[in-house]
Amino acid sequence: MVSQAARQYRPLALAVMLVMTVAAVQAQQPRSAEDSWKRGVERYEKGDFDGAIAEFNRAIDAYQSDAAAYGRNNQARSAFTESVTVNYGPMVVMVPRVAALYHNRGLAKLRKGETDEAIADFDEVIRLAPRDASAWLHRGAAYQGRGEMERAIADYNRAIAIYPRYTEAWYDRGIARRELGQVKEALADFNRALELNPRLADALINRGGLFLDQGELNRALADFNQALKINSRDFRTLNNRALVRYKQGDVKGALADLDRAIANNKEDPTAWLNRSTVRLENNDYDGAIADCNKAIELNPKLSAAWGNRANARQLKGDVDGAIADYGHAIELSPNLAATWFNRGNLWQDRGRPDQALADFNQALRLDPQLSAAWNNRGNLYFVKGEFDKALSDYTRAIELDSQYTLALANRGLTLLMLNRDAEAERDFTRCRAIDGTRSARLERRISETRRLRELARQQAKK
Repeated sequence: MVSQAARQYRPLALAVMLVMTVAAVQAQQPRSAEDSWKRGVERYEKGDFDGAIAEFNRAIDAYQSDAAAYGRNNQARSAFTESVTVNYGPMVVMVPRVAALYHNRGLAKLRKGETDEAIADFDEVIRLAPRDASAWLHRGAAYQGRGEMERAIADYNRAIAIYPRYTEAWYDRGIARRELGQVKEALADFNRALELNPRLADALINRGGLFLDQGELNRALADFNQALKINSRDFRTLNNRALVRYKQGDVKGALADLDRAIANNKEDPTAWLNRSTVRLENNDYDGAIADCNKAIELNPKLSAAWGNRANARQLKGDVDGAIADYGHAIELSPNLAATWFNRGNLWQDRGRPDQALADFNQALRLDPQLSAAWNNRGNLYFVKGEFDKALSDYTRAIELDSQYTLALANRGLTLLMLNRDAEAERDFTRCRAIDGTRSARLERRISETRRLRELARQQAKK
């Protein structure tokens, strides 16, 4: 029986960034609190989020201690609660001083990935300053980081209602809507963000990604081109444009973009992975393996890199290496039917039918529409002499793909072994009609199967 191998397709990643800005506050306040606040902002801007949080804690504690020491209506309490002017990019708002401190601490926690603690701080900001649109925006970002897209959208809605020209709120809501599959709504949000700021490269990247998802390659290409005019070194955009070019058949252009992406950021495993995909399809197996090696070095948990390297090794004839790599890919991403299918083919080639059968079974549990897996499992049953099971699997493969000549031929041969020659001939006739170029090979296989059938009959008489 002839098996059919399948390659795993590796889409290029689309990067998403949420915009955050630390509040710069100028006001009269207790010296210890003022100094801690200033140091907190400086540490935040240097990426020292633990240090920033510690300084913001000291500032809050200093205000609270001074206010508690002098009573409810004293100057210290006034310094703690009075409104100050805070600048968030194009938006200037008046908020209680302590609200601005909680806000900055919440941002530092959000950058650390402490979303629950960040949300608690933004809750306090919203309680003290419900008209602070940026607090709604950043709490929405925290909900989004926690995967709660509906709650994130609700907060972005409030931010936009307060400040309709809030570019980041339109953009971030577009990201959340895209995550929910709300394509039309996400596109509208990205469009509005770009109306407000035509140079917002992230909005161009993500709108281009929407077009790419919808198969609108020319519109996606236009957005990625525009984003590269804004930042020609952005490796995310180069990655994404490479995918468009690859889909358009421009392999040379795709490789050029991926080369540039890697030159601009050698530590991004996605670019190495993506280039391995293009090289694999371009029959550059050594290059693909080298790129996968680098991707795995940078991120050993990147299952796609193990899968791509397995594909390349399989095509180079390194069956043992390919089986080992498919094993790693399965451990990391056990729900990809193609990986189980590919490894099943190798087990079959190695003469390990039980392992092959187990892998084909799992592939079909994960993707019952995988016609090649039905065909190849049928091959196993045919070799084992379980012709009724083989017939059932070939039939299912043909139901999924009526032009599947390999499955039609295999079913015809199985029908011959079951002495159902008239039905077999109908399948062979369909094969010849679909692809007459393989008629000679088909005739050889028919002759071989008739000979096998005769041998089986003779054996049965003994």
